[in-house]
Amino acid sequence: MEKLALQVKLDQQKWIDSVNNHRDMCGSYDYCAFCDKEADFPCATAYERMNAPKRSKRFVEEQEDVLTLNSSLGKRFNYDKVMAKKAARKSLTFAEKYALSNDIIKERYAILKDALTDTPKGTPKIKSRISKQCDTYRRDGDIVAKVTIIGTSLRVNLPLDPYAPEFCDGKTPHVATGHKKVYEEVPFQFKVNSKLALKRALALIELVK
Repeated sequence: MEKLALQVKLDQQKWIDSVNNHRDMCGSYDYCAFCDKEADFPCATAYERMNAPKRSKRFVEEQEDVLTLNSSLGKRFNYDKVMAKKAARKSLTFAEKYALSNDIIKERYAILKDALTDTPKGTPKIKSRISKQCDTYRRDGDIVAKVTIIGTSLRVNLPLDPYAPEFCDGKTPHVATGHKKVYEEVPFQFKVNSKLALKRALALIELVK
């Protein structure tokens, strides 16, 4: 039904009801809750709004998510939900941790990424793949490094022997993480938490490459 015809029909019904009830019935119908007095056909518009197909709660939430989505390392996320996860001490993805990191960590991460992916012309490329846990770098199928963020600390795992004498002289503090399945191929974990640590991490990356 066209809106004008619907408005006329509703006006007629409202007039009849007003006569029968000896009072103005305007504002007493269910659709009046949706009324906009400034609309061209207020009653018809309100009636159509009331009877419009209802969106599911899930649909509304998804639409809200689209409006509030942010991007981190090519991954989309809802900032408020990430903060709620953090407050509830739930695990965050690598991209979420990166998004919440300060500029210093982001700058150091960019430097590490450039160092890992920079290869001479004609040599196999080192490619990055971001998963829920970390940023993994591979060359011809072999893992070159894994970069993670633990707490507020940026860390790089490399396929080096953490028990080798040259790394146990106190100048290269590191952690042996090979007992964890995710680090089996890269058991040497180095914390990049200072300018000096970044310099040493770059030297280790060159050694691996």
